[in-house]
Amino acid sequence: MVDEEAPGLWRRTPRPWHGMTPAVWWRLLARHRFRISPGRWPLALTVTLVTAANAVPALLQRARRGEQIARTEIDPPPLFIIGHWRSGTTLLHELLSLDPQFRCPTTYQCMAPGHFLLTERALARRLGFLLPEHRPLDDMRLGWELPQEDEFALANLGALSPYHAWAFPRSSGDWEATLDPRSFPPAEREHWQQALLAFLQAVTLAGPGRLALKSPPHTARLGLLAEMFPRACFVHTVRHPLAMVPSYLTAWRRMAAAVGLQTGERPDLDGALLRLGAGLYRGFAADRRSLDPARMVEIRYEDLAADPAAQLARIYHHFGFPNTPDLAGLVAAYRARVGPYRPARHRPSPALCAAITPLWAEYAARYDYALGVPPA
Repeated sequence: MVDEEAPGLWRRTPRPWHGMTPAVWWRLLARHRFRISPGRWPLALTVTLVTAANAVPALLQRARRGEQIARTEIDPPPLFIIGHWRSGTTLLHELLSLDPQFRCPTTYQCMAPGHFLLTERALARRLGFLLPEHRPLDDMRLGWELPQEDEFALANLGALSPYHAWAFPRSSGDWEATLDPRSFPPAEREHWQQALLAFLQAVTLAGPGRLALKSPPHTARLGLLAEMFPRACFVHTVRHPLAMVPSYLTAWRRMAAAVGLQTGERPDLDGALLRLGAGLYRGFAADRRSLDPARMVEIRYEDLAADPAAQLARIYHHFGFPNTPDLAGLVAAYRARVGPYRPARHRPSPALCAAITPLWAEYAARYDYALGVPPA
């Protein structure tokens, strides 16, 4: 696999707002004063129609399954994969999804969080033609049935999320302020927590297995998630900052181009994204100190890419998860099926290196990465 951008991909990529109800969709538009680029008006009209179509099944699911969802206990406790964007969270999520003891939210569930219990079985296979073969931001596979990031569900449910910035990439707002619900106004924090809990209860209701969740923004929420799910486990992925951050900047632009309601970008985009990425770790050290070390394991992306089976074994051993028969064989079959992953090389300019170094010096020292020279 090669990390490449597909021209015109935005026409076939599901948006993180296709699963919204009309009320959530219009609230998002109003928050950004309906500043949609003329070239994206057809897209906005399409999303408006899709959100209208979501209203009825969402009401039906709430009426038919709402009480059952609310009574569902999330047990065993979830496993959260956290870490900066482009640090290997998606690769680890896909690897865990090979093991039947885990249940990962699917792309369909995250893009239709309000009604997937009623519609996924009937629609997911029929809508396959709407998806490109790979994600717009890299060359990882994309499919309705494949594991997906629960942050998309939160964005679709109207919870504050940094992913709404993809819709309006020219917005000059403080994107970092959308990371940690502990800093939200009380009503927004309550809505965020209720949205996450209800979504995870619905996914639990959809089938057995320990929930395996991945979302880079959850890195900023470690303490809150540990409080909400007192027995939850966390895997923190790390990567060389001079490889990770430039890749993240490129990937963010590709995603905004693929799903955005605006063309172009804010003039200070690199600075805004660097602040957003660093914001993931603003309170991480304090959250980590208050967490029982037995509840977290950290792995390096470089080790995961080189020997994924060994890193899975390390995670299982740390948390005492049951050993799955022939897990190494499942991983080998997965690697044979998808082919070798060759991440694109993003050689940072001297100016970008100078911007990254002070923000990531502590991180680099902690995880033994040398910032003097970009990795090969």
